[in-house]
Amino acid sequence: MINRIFWPIMFVVLTACSSVKTLDQKTSPLQGAANNKFESYKDGQSLEEYLIKQIQSIEVGDSARLSHLADSFYLKGSDASLRGDSSSAAKFFEYVLKIKINDPYVLKRFAVELIRLNKLVDSKDILAKLYQLEKSENVGLILAGVHTALKEKREAQFIYLSLLKKFPKSEESCVFLAKSYSLESKFSKAYALLSKCAKRSKGKAIFSFYRGKIEIARDRRVQAVKYFKKSLKINSKYLQAAVALGSIYEEEKSFTKALSVYEKYLKQTPNSYSILKSVIQIYFALGKYEKVIPFAERLSNIDASDLNLKVRLGILYADSKRFDEAKGVFKEILTAVPNSDKVLYYLGSLHQQTGEFDTAVNYFSKVPEQSSLFHESHLQIAQMLQVSAESFKKGSREKFISFVNTKASKHADLSVELRVLLAGFYENENRVVEAISELDKIKSNSNFNEGHEYYLAALLEKNSQFEKSRVVIENLLKKNPENPHALNFLGYSLLERGIELDKAFALIKRAVEIKPDDGYIRDSLGWYYYKTGNLEMALVEIKKAWSLVKTDVVITKHLAMVYKELKRYSQAKKYYTEALKNCKVESERQDVINELGGLEKLRLPASE
Repeated sequence: MINRIFWPIMFVVLTACSSVKTLDQKTSPLQGAANNKFESYKDGQSLEEYLIKQIQSIEVGDSARLSHLADSFYLKGSDASLRGDSSSAAKFFEYVLKIKINDPYVLKRFAVELIRLNKLVDSKDILAKLYQLEKSENVGLILAGVHTALKEKREAQFIYLSLLKKFPKSEESCVFLAKSYSLESKFSKAYALLSKCAKRSKGKAIFSFYRGKIEIARDRRVQAVKYFKKSLKINSKYLQAAVALGSIYEEEKSFTKALSVYEKYLKQTPNSYSILKSVIQIYFALGKYEKVIPFAERLSNIDASDLNLKVRLGILYADSKRFDEAKGVFKEILTAVPNSDKVLYYLGSLHQQTGEFDTAVNYFSKVPEQSSLFHESHLQIAQMLQVSAESFKKGSREKFISFVNTKASKHADLSVELRVLLAGFYENENRVVEAISELDKIKSNSNFNEGHEYYLAALLEKNSQFEKSRVVIENLLKKNPENPHALNFLGYSLLERGIELDKAFALIKRAVEIKPDDGYIRDSLGWYYYKTGNLEMALVEIKKAWSLVKTDVVITKHLAMVYKELKRYSQAKKYYTEALKNCKVESERQDVINELGGLEKLRLPASE
């Protein structure tokens, strides 16, 4: 029964929060409503003018045509009401009542539209007359709600009491009257009323629930929990009690208790939208994403239009490596929003992860240029084309190079990253000159950063263009003389070339002082000691370096070489083997294998 009158009562309560504009109490409701002017209705007329002309067009005494016109107005009013146009609806109902005076049903409809228009005083006058005539429970509840909205507490309480006399089992009258008492801090009176109503209507969970609501309003949470539990004991499917009890536990961060309430409820009512949402939010908050999936699936089936939920479900599938299901969800979403850049990007990423590069490229390429994901999607395309090119697939090399040149020429913000990728590709092919050429093309780009400067310097070193490499690094040091990476780079370069060793030591030592926990810089210092014959110090520094960067092939190999020079062959073999595990480039791998081969020819001391 509560659902039957819930919407008008809620509307009254909501309108009570806004300012109430009342009409002159001497003006009748019909006259007051008639004072509104409406937008153009037909042929430039206002709705008011249209309705008046329609009535005037019928001869006096033609009751049949008038009745037909009243029916027409009523249908148009009902249509306006369904469309949410309460102004027009009220006007149509008002003119129906000019023909069918005091029709009870039309009066009710008119009163409700006036409530929606916040014309509470006008509505109250109509409802009061109707209540006197009908003593209807529905009319009485709406009238009491209007009195409450107008802050007429006594009048509202009087109506609720009269309803309880006529309808002793009226749940709404009981709970709203109890709420009215509690708002006046008459808690004993409210509790007594709810208890009395509970005895009259045995097996009803609503009364314990409202007792709990009052306790919440009094900030008596322990007592509230007791009554919400009691409500669920009476009716385990009572949604409001489950939501209220779970919410208290959530506020207290007692997520296990909240989940217990919610999941117990879902066993009986598996498709409760609000409970499912709460469970999903808790599991998300706890980071238990695997647990979210079955509840999110159920919720998505209930509300297929919730695209945000579908996106989250798709991401959950992807995180759980359930790629086919993730693709299915995002394809559904793409049907609803075919131009969504995010969905196109997600689909591209999913197909990329499953090795379906052609399909991935197709989705990524559809991301529009104005999208914030355009940049990243095209980098992903380039990386996939690069992988394909490195696999020597026919035509893939030319396709990758063409893509980079086309996109880098057209989009300045993409050119640096794309040409760096191409430079790396050329380097892996041992075409260092072409790699350097790619970086030279983008040196003037504002996105060409310090990391790119280091890469250029490294390529120049690799191509034996040592002085050019040195100029690049010294320019960095002019900008920041305390740049530890630039100091280390230049020091290590001099060390490898076997020149200016004192300067190399000074540069590396300063880099270590600035950044002592950098494994690569520590390795340079250890390598200096190795090169100058101080093996014990070399071992100390390179062991420190390896503890900081255990997966670096060069550092691991350096440590093996120091052990080899110290004739600690088993340790040397251990670290050569470790270096071999981490090799990614064939030239590095071959170098380590050669070192291991040489080590095997050495006779191990008896102690080892």
